[in-house]
Amino acid sequence: MREREIEQQFKMLQQEIALAGEQLEALKRIQRAETDALRLEVEAIRRCLTRLHPDFEECFGAVRTEVMQGTDPETL
Repeated sequence: MREREIEQQFKMLQQEIALAGEQLEALKRIQRAETDALRLEVEAIRRCLTRLHPDFEECFGAVRTEVMQGTDPETL
């Protein structure tokens, strides 16, 4: 009897692990899709600003360096 209970618990654990793995993969796909969408948004903004302000790329490079060196991303 005890051995049967252990086998059932083991099978349940296997199923839980498989389900958790499937959920993790689904979350990864969602995260990749959201990251891709964000990248597209940033690129659209960059192109728009470049059209509106021809010196944007030069200015952005300087500001980006300043931000990268002096800003903690955790505080944003």
